[in-house]
Amino acid sequence: MSTAFPAETARPYVTIAIPTYNRAALLKGCIASALAQTYPHFEVLVSNNASPDDTAQILDQFSDARLRVITQETNIGLLPNWNACLANARGDYIIFVSDDDRISPALLERCVALIDQHPQLPIVVTLSNLHAASLGQTRPPRASRTLATGVRDGTAILNEFLTDQITVNMCGVVMRTALLRERGGIPLDLPHTADVAAWAPLLLLGKAGLVNEACATYTYHDDSETARLGVERLLRDGRKVADLIAHTAETYVQDTQLRKSIQLKAWRCFARRGLITLTDFRRSGAGMLDMLSMAWHFRRDLQGVSLQAILRFVAVSLCPPSLAARLRRSRRGTSEQLA
Repeated sequence: MSTAFPAETARPYVTIAIPTYNRAALLKGCIASALAQTYPHFEVLVSNNASPDDTAQILDQFSDARLRVITQETNIGLLPNWNACLANARGDYIIFVSDDDRISPALLERCVALIDQHPQLPIVVTLSNLHAASLGQTRPPRASRTLATGVRDGTAILNEFLTDQITVNMCGVVMRTALLRERGGIPLDLPHTADVAAWAPLLLLGKAGLVNEACATYTYHDDSETARLGVERLLRDGRKVADLIAHTAETYVQDTQLRKSIQLKAWRCFARRGLITLTDFRRSGAGMLDMLSMAWHFRRDLQGVSLQAILRFVAVSLCPPSLAARLRRSRRGTSEQLA
């Protein structure tokens, strides 16, 4: 058990932040998974974004002193609600868990054990299962074949993410609260990639922790906020977060070869995601000419992908609608999509 925080004090070491809106049926299970942590020094902070459903009644069912609730008078928006959690967090570290996601009981214990080895560690990354709400199916994450659990160079962990060797989502990432605040919190101008924009650059600041096993379960939906964004926004945000990673590497990575490698992999990673976005655009009913026009408009952002990724994009775009629908259901919204 960690000795990083004295047992006799009530101040939490980690804040589990749960921003929620209008998902009372899912919220109860999310809070229960948060309160079930084996590590003792934490708080669960729920920010109710003026939900019109039974969210308030669900919250009233909990009497646990570790649960703290803030209520927005009006709906302030998804990402501002995340930042409201950040502003009100009391823990030295914070993890954001959406109301439809779940975390394993050992998540905080595993992460704090690594922080104990390297105090002030900027970030600890764990892996996430992927749950498709529409299918009722959960898949295990991709785990690194080269990096074991431990404190590593953050660039090595980021490399694994950018090359699709590990499955990481926001609900499995613990970040140093003060550092995230200093960097401006959750960026409001990137609705599609705000989560990656918040945590991925922290891996470039030096050492970082990796728990190379599933400690969380990320759920994706057909009716999520991301699913409702236009294709142009999705493509634009992907390029912006790739540029953010590249700019952060320019500032913090001194080795020229390593810096250029990270930058190239960031651009390629989100170019691959862009191809997936375009195939989904096609399968949602867009005409072939519309898809090709969008691809041409964003051609600079789609450069650098492998021939294999391009061939897969063409094949999926041209395949029969019934087969395409099955492919989309099995791949949409997950990091497993990355070719």
